[in-house]
Amino acid sequence: MNIETPLQKEIETDGEVRVRELVRRGRAQRLAFDVPGYEEAVPLLREAIELAPAFAPAYVELSETYSCWGFRRESSCLGFWRELHLLEFQSLYDLAYGYAETALRLAPELAAAHRAMAAALRHGAKADPERRAREAALAAELDPADAENLAERWRVRGYDPDDAAVRHILEMVPALLAVRLDLAAALCERGRYAEALVELEDALRLHPANIQVYYDIAMLLDRKGLRAKALEILGKASSLRSSDPMIKQGFALLGEAV
Repeated sequence: MNIETPLQKEIETDGEVRVRELVRRGRAQRLAFDVPGYEEAVPLLREAIELAPAFAPAYVELSETYSCWGFRRESSCLGFWRELHLLEFQSLYDLAYGYAETALRLAPELAAAHRAMAAALRHGAKADPERRAREAALAAELDPADAENLAERWRVRGYDPDDAAVRHILEMVPALLAVRLDLAAALCERGRYAEALVELEDALRLHPANIQVYYDIAMLLDRKGLRAKALEILGKASSLRSSDPMIKQGFALLGEAV
């Protein structure tokens, strides 16, 4: 995401470098695509907003952080009512929408603001497929050189694993984990397990401490009838962060008490 947009006068004279650095660090944490990263990103981005209340890129990053975090929470309690109570996620989606709305108000010409809104409209009570598609298309039109903009457009077009766009995106930014996981999921849904596993193994090589990568590999192995191997993978994830609800869900889905 390009955050080199013009700043307001208050930042041009005092604190510009600090604000940009906070947003850069927040973005890096978001792109780690895991709960510890989201927990690190939020205070960094809130500080940026306190220092520069009119700097739209900070709102973009905070919105996308909450979108990712909300989906992670929702994905960690599928079918488990106790976890649904403990891991409430709608408030995170609401925050994502609110910050995207602010970003658009501050900088309606900023491609990333439209992308953030598209992401905020993907899940939760405010989900709106039609507006989401419009926002994603506009983001890609405004800045077609940004891999995340292209990725959001690929998603709204149906997550087609054979769309050349997704390969182009991963060539642009091989470490873009969210896209690689989405591609693996799309392949898995079509029964193309071997191809999906290749994507997940690449993801694990690039992000060796990411819990969702381990979880997705375990679920794929279980689909292939390799439950013992799946449990081994979850065990490795548990050794990294045993308290993660996604690990607990994985063991439960595989019939193991935790």
